[in-house]
This record gives sequence, C-alpha cells and structure tokens, in this order.
Amino acid sequence: MVLSCGIIYETERDKGDAVIVRTRTRGNRRRRPALTVGVMLALAAVTGGSAAASSPSGDHRVVSAVPDRQTGGSAMMVATAQVVQLDPQLQRVSFAFTDAPMMSAVYGNLAWLDPATGELELYFLESLEPNEDFSVWTMTLHPGITFSDGTPMDAEAIRYNIARAADPDTGSRFYESAAALELEVVDDLTLQVTLAEPNPSWYATLVSDFAGIGSPTAMEQAKADGVEFGTVPVGAGPFMVKDWTPGQTLIVERNPYFADFRPGEPYLDEITFETVPDQVQQVNALQSGAAQIVAPTGADVVVQLTEFADITVTNTSGGSDVWLNNTIPPFDDVRARQAIWYALDQAAAANAFAAGTPPARSLFGESSPYYDAAFEFPAQDTEQAQALFDELAAEGKPVEFTYTTLSSAAQTEFSNFLLAALGEFDNVSVTIDVKTSDEYLQATRSGEYQAIPHGAYFSNPIPTLVDTFHPDGLINSFGWDNPAVREALDSLGTATTEEAQREIWNTVQEQFLTDLPIYFVGQGVIGFATVDDLVAPTVINYGNNVLWGEVGYAA
Repeated sequence: MVLSCGIIYETERDKGDAVIVRTRTRGNRRRRPALTVGVMLALAAVTGGSAAASSPSGDHRVVSAVPDRQTGGSAMMVATAQVVQLDPQLQRVSFAFTDAPMMSAVYGNLAWLDPATGELELYFLESLEPNEDFSVWTMTLHPGITFSDGTPMDAEAIRYNIARAADPDTGSRFYESAAALELEVVDDLTLQVTLAEPNPSWYATLVSDFAGIGSPTAMEQAKADGVEFGTVPVGAGPFMVKDWTPGQTLIVERNPYFADFRPGEPYLDEITFETVPDQVQQVNALQSGAAQIVAPTGADVVVQLTEFADITVTNTSGGSDVWLNNTIPPFDDVRARQAIWYALDQAAAANAFAAGTPPARSLFGESSPYYDAAFEFPAQDTEQAQALFDELAAEGKPVEFTYTTLSSAAQTEFSNFLLAALGEFDNVSVTIDVKTSDEYLQATRSGEYQAIPHGAYFSNPIPTLVDTFHPDGLINSFGWDNPAVREALDSLGTATTEEAQREIWNTVQEQFLTDLPIYFVGQGVIGFATVDDLVAPTVINYGNNVLWGEVGYAA
C-alpha cells in the first residue's frame, strides 16, 4: 500500500502490464458510506500475446468487492455531446465517446473489450469460436434474450443486422466490413460467419462494428412508417427509450424483458443522458448532486473527481489528437503537417487540451510490447517550423487553415493556445470555427474540415488504429492513404504471433513519423465517475462506458 496525493492505492490484481488498483480518498466525502467500492485505477497497457489468444468462450470477468445494490431509483449522466440517432448500423455501441454510453444502454453488447488488457469479454454471446485458420467464426447466444418490443433476439436477428449494414441503401459506417461476410443461421441461437480471408483478430471487428443488435421487427416497422429507425430505436439492452430531445436529453427506462437474461437487472428504473458540453460544468453537476455520472477525459478533471466521487480511470495508449485533413490544402502537403508538429510545444498543447495531462510521446505507451523509443514523436523545433512556413509561402502555399471545434471551456482553451502559439510565426494563420455538437460530429465523419480535435485511445490497437489509420478505415476521414500502412494492416489476418504483430505496428509507426498525418496532443486519461453511492462495477471498451444493467445504488 502506498500513499500518493492524499489517495490510498491498494493493489487488487495484476493483469500483465496492466495493474488494477483500488483507491479511496482520505477523509470524509459527501454522502459516502464506509463500505463504498472506492475507485479502481486501471494503468492500462496494450495486451501482449497473440490476438488469437483473446478469443474466449464464456464470460470470465472478475468483479470483486461489489456491494449489494438496491432496485429502483434514477440517475443522470452528463456528457459533452449527443447524437441525434441511435442506430446500431450508423453509430457505435462500443468505441465512441459520444455514442457508446447511450447506445449500449439501449442495445447492450454482444461482447466487449477489457479497457485494461484489450481482451475479449462476452455478454449476450455465450461463445465465440474460430475454426483452425480463423476464416470461420461461430457465435452462440445466451438463451432467453428479448428485445424491448417483446420479440426474440436470436441468431436471425444478428444476421439481419449485419446484412442491413451490408446493404448500401442503409448508408452504414460498417458497410465495408459487413459486405465481405457470408452469414449462415445454424439454429435459433447460433450464427456462422465466414470471412473473405482468415483473420485471427476478427473478434475485435465484431466488437467494434456489430456489438449492437436492433430489433428486426422494429426496423421493418420503421421502414414501413417511413421513419429512420435511429429515431425510434429498439434494442435488447437493459433500458429502452422513454423520452428524447435529440442532441440534448435522452431518458431511458428499464427494459422489462432484460431480467430474463440477467436476473435482478437492471437495478435502476431510469437514466437521463444530458448534454453538458463543458467538463467544468460536468464536475459541478456531480458535486452539486444535479447529476450522478460523468465520463471525463484529462488528468486535472480526474484528480478533481477523486476528491468526492468514485472513479475508474483508464490510462491508454494513443490519446487526444488533432486531425489534419491530408486531402485538401494546406495539409495535403506533408511540409505543412511537419511545420505544425515543429511549431507547437507538445507539453503546453496537452495541458491546454486537457489540463494536467502529460503529452503523448509516442503512438504506444511505454508498457506496451509495441513501444519503441525509436518511434517517439518529433520534438518542438521552432527554427525548422519557421523555415517550412517560409518555404511554403514562397511557393504560394502559406499555411492558412480553419480549426473546427466545439463550444466548451476546454476547447476554448486549446483554440486560444493555437492562436497564441502559431501567432509567434510568420506565414501561418488559423481561424477558429465553433460548431454545435451535431455539426461537429457531421464534420468529423464527412471530412469537411481542415483541422479538427479528436482522439485515438486504445488498450488493444485493434480495432482503433485500424479504423483510424487504414486508408479505408471507418474513421479515417482525414484521408491518410499510405500504401505501406495499407499493406501492413491488411496483413493482420496472418499475424498470429506477437513478433509478427510487432513488425506490423513498427511499420505503422515508421510511416506515421514520415507522414505525420495528424497531431497527437495528450496521453489518454479516461474516467468513469459516480456519486451518491451509485455503483458501476464494470467499465468497458474505452473506459468511458459500463455494463448499464449492473449500475445501481448501494443497498
């Protein structure tokens, strides 16, 4: 046991490089009983070993020291933004900051990844088994799962959802990964998926793209009524939509059928998801009792919350970043991207982006098996930056760009940092364009920006880095198209050893440093915090989301 900054850390269990520890603040906290769960701090690292090793059958989660919870009550989660549709073929249930908490409350999860280790954990699925060469994957559902409209969630429902994603008319973000699959319903609970080519990491694609399953009956009814299914969502998760002001407030109530899958769950009667763009206001909402849940990013906010909240923290590889659109001026020229890297003090940028957060020094954290000091990001070099700005201006290509951002105190701080830092140089100018949350999300997905804040947080580089850096990646709207990266990431399907995977990620890191397609800012510090004796035992995926059925007030 050690004492640091007034917080007692007790080691709970060791999962390779990732150490799970329990924390509790010293002294009194508002409405905090002696038997509170406290805080688990996950010092997350990329999992070692082969991807194939993370394909278990059955649920092997270990949740220790979880207090009894009472049935009933409501809670509010404050979030930076909300989507205006909840469609599992358009939004992610898993790896998303805006979408995931609301989506998983309504849809649940076929499976999820442990944020500390990157390992696969099963939920609605009872088993997920590949054949010998990883070209065919067979998934089996737990029996007795029912959508909130009373229809069964079965193998045909999963097939329908994946086939819907593969239909070009759906406009799914997951079209490419769905269209290549052959689907066969073996029986009511079993679906066999044949891949276009072997892939020992397909389990991560399943979690990333297809973890949320909607009711086919409700989807067909929405089509018949001429409305978007995402505006009338029906899933098999622990909650269903009660009231909704898209983009601002979503209220969900218990799914009466969920207890057939998880007896006694959900504990809560109701959850409200409320848009509060500013993290300072989010913290104030928890401290005042106006809200009970928040999923913050950034070290200072996390430290503030440890003073009065129970919080699980995940320190990830990757981190916050600024996407630079590689397809249009000025950032279609690598020299413009290099100039930004050389111009900015990364420590100051990280502090401005999320106060107190250390800068991201490389793509992988030092505890990752894929970390190599040779691939650390370039250091600030103001002379080189000015030389590049001058060179581009002399060619008639001055670095003039718009930074598209959100309205929040944190983003205002970073915008002001950019204006001041780049204002020290000649032949560069930046304009700040503040968008609503919905406009911002549309811009990130359409690529209609020159520079925009985002993030690439991960414990397992699959699927996040594939989605971000593959030329055809789901979220690569900044247009980085590097042939060596494409070839390397396409070879993941045959990389069944850690050494083979290391070669792939070395190539990605090497090419990243050559092209510098985006600007990395701060390390990933992601929290999930609760107050008022609200217990959230299991954080999932990024660490910004939980298994909502387990959330309840301590008895």
